[in-house]
Amino acid sequence: MDLPEALPQGARLLHIGMPKTGTTALQGAVDAARDRLEELGVHNVSTNAHELEVAMVAAGTLPGYYPDWRRERWERRWDELAEQFRTSSARCTFWSSEALSQAGPDRIAHLAERLGPDTRIMVTVRPLARLLVSQWQEILRRRGTEPLDPWLRKHFDAVRPDGEVTVEWDRVMPQIHRFSLRRVVAEWGAVFGEENLVLVVADAHDRTRNLRSFEALTGVPEILRAPVLDNASLPYPEAEMLRTFNRAYTDRGGEHGEWMLAIGTLARAGLRELALEAEPYPIRPPRWAAELCNDYAADWILAAEESDATVVGDLSALLVDPLDYPEHSDTPTRVSIETAGRMADVLVAAMEQHAANRRTLLRTELGQYGGREMLAELRRRAAQRARRAVRRDTAGTD
Repeated sequence: MDLPEALPQGARLLHIGMPKTGTTALQGAVDAARDRLEELGVHNVSTNAHELEVAMVAAGTLPGYYPDWRRERWERRWDELAEQFRTSSARCTFWSSEALSQAGPDRIAHLAERLGPDTRIMVTVRPLARLLVSQWQEILRRRGTEPLDPWLRKHFDAVRPDGEVTVEWDRVMPQIHRFSLRRVVAEWGAVFGEENLVLVVADAHDRTRNLRSFEALTGVPEILRAPVLDNASLPYPEAEMLRTFNRAYTDRGGEHGEWMLAIGTLARAGLRELALEAEPYPIRPPRWAAELCNDYAADWILAAEESDATVVGDLSALLVDPLDYPEHSDTPTRVSIETAGRMADVLVAAMEQHAANRRTLLRTELGQYGGREMLAELRRRAAQRARRAVRRDTAGTD
């Protein structure tokens, strides 16, 4: 395996994903080896495997449904983390979050200002055909309602193979635009320097490439071990059941923020457990989508080859053989009674836990008010809730 050279003394390394490219495994392995890495001069500024919400603050993509007290806590933590990253005296300082890949040009400049413009940027990539299906499954965990085929067509329509974006977007960029190596080279390279980009291409036959690349860049021996992960995706029938639940919830006027705080957060562990125990049913894109993905990948390969970025692995691995994909991808219409019952229990339990959490928080917060003040506070919260319902935040369901 060809690996990159070690970064110089005092280097700072920022891993920005992409999502669904082995980021969870890398973050888990680095977290598990935290003490040994510190002994070897490598400092991980994250306090756990992945401070997701802090990274969303940094990227400017934190959703609006989180309460103010949480937002303020994460904003303070971002200030602390950025200061620690920029001023670290370690031989090598590291931070990882795939949420950072959502940063647009203004926020990339913000990251350079806060973290240091000489920071090295590590980007892990894999074939778009596999990425998109994984991302569709992830979107279902954020109240996604579209079937796979129209969802794919919508995202292909949003970004052309040459990189032109044809839709307006605000907080969350189109999926293919996010994954685009041409965008990474153009936007991140313009701020941090193309020579400071390291593109690590996934190897379908060697899942340790991310780990070995991190070790090489940070100048440590092979100490990282891939963790046993429980982040399996739902089989296709169960994924369709969740999508149908999301659609029913949305059709009756359910709020996106409430869904995310309940199902999107509290049901995750139960859904992961269900995915591990349900009968396997892989989700594969249809052949026409695989062919289109190759058009995008060909342009990305050209952009990477023409740049000054360091490439680890074979860029041609971003292309797939369309004949390996089914001509049509039929949507399941049945799910087993066993898993349907278990999924219903997971979803109901999450809703009940969220309601209990809200009651506890409300009692704690309102306990500080007198009678008249409490009525005024309740009126204020009711008005705030009504305003949120009008401009319901649907970001994250694409």
